[in-house]
Amino acid sequence: MGSSFSRKSSSSASNTPKPTYRRASAAGKGQVSPRPAAPAPSRASRPRTAPAKVAPRPAAKLRTAAASPTAVKVASKPAKPAAKRPFKSSAPVAKVSVLGPSKSANPKTAAAGPKKAVSAAMASAASAAGGVAAHIPRPKINPGKALIVIGVAFVLFLTGFILANSPLFAATDIQVKGSDHVEAETARALIVVPEGTTMFNVDEKAIYESLKAIPWVKGVDVQREWPHTLIVTPTERKMRAIAFITADEVAWAIGEDGTWIAPLSLVAAVDAEGNEVSLNDDGSVPEGAVQLPAFEAALRIARDSGSLLLTDVPSDISPKGGEPVNAKVVLAGLDYANGFSDEFVAQIKDISVASVEAISANLVSGVEVSLGKPQNIVEKERVVTKLLAEHQGVTYINVREPGAYTFRSTPL
Repeated sequence: MGSSFSRKSSSSASNTPKPTYRRASAAGKGQVSPRPAAPAPSRASRPRTAPAKVAPRPAAKLRTAAASPTAVKVASKPAKPAAKRPFKSSAPVAKVSVLGPSKSANPKTAAAGPKKAVSAAMASAASAAGGVAAHIPRPKINPGKALIVIGVAFVLFLTGFILANSPLFAATDIQVKGSDHVEAETARALIVVPEGTTMFNVDEKAIYESLKAIPWVKGVDVQREWPHTLIVTPTERKMRAIAFITADEVAWAIGEDGTWIAPLSLVAAVDAEGNEVSLNDDGSVPEGAVQLPAFEAALRIARDSGSLLLTDVPSDISPKGGEPVNAKVVLAGLDYANGFSDEFVAQIKDISVASVEAISANLVSGVEVSLGKPQNIVEKERVVTKLLAEHQGVTYINVREPGAYTFRSTPL
């Protein structure tokens, strides 16, 4: 009998479960395609497990129930994300000082790093300075002694002020002395001492200012004779040169400080032996005496005062008493007068100052010395003095260049 069979078979092959697929959720888009599910165990052996919890999804990316029949229900409030646990390591961590902002650091935070470091350094230095200052011994000031010192100082000051203005030492006797070129009567007429002046508060500067009108006066000397006498003596400028202006036959005194002082009187008389004699009260020449020419009188004044006589002075120069000398040729002659020693000045009769480059001196011995510009004055004097001491009959010396001097002499 023929066998028949049904196409439905009860073999295990027919019961092999087919792969099932789960619908991708909205949050899972873009993920890898799902793999086939493993063979499902039988119901008897399938363990019962709690339904899987679905991770919360942002509301913007969830699909509504109407849009997808298989949509998963999501809680209305998303669950709080689990806090990240910090990584703990048992290895020691080194502390690093921040010297500057890193590339990924916040600029504001990075900029605050150096400021904090500087502030910390300053605080440390201040703390160290405070510690050092704490060890410095501080002098103990007794308030009582301090008050006594202040009181004594105040008493001394008050006493000095009272004495300085006290009538007990009032300057009631003012005596004025004259000098070589300043008469006492003239100085007394100019000096004004204010009322209330005492021996302590006398104003010497004010006295000098009152005598400054006399060009010869360079300063004043005030002496005190207690309790009421002041002795005032003018101090004069030292005359170092005399400028003889030939065109006017006038001689002007020049101070060593380069100031025109005053014109000199050239009225002088000598007796038969050449000795100077005094003039009569009316200014006339005594009987038997002879009046000297203006140039000779200027030479005599220069010799007696230890000054140099400057000749050949240009006639366009206009001196004024008390004013500084501005003429270059006169200043050049004054440089020689101040640069030469007193011993060498005594050997010079006069100096010609026709021009700065052609300054020359005539010695009392008759020797002519070409000096040139007022440079290397001390060296020029040394060369001239040496030549006169080593050679006889010298008539001319050229020391414009003292290192290459020349001279002439006549055989004896």
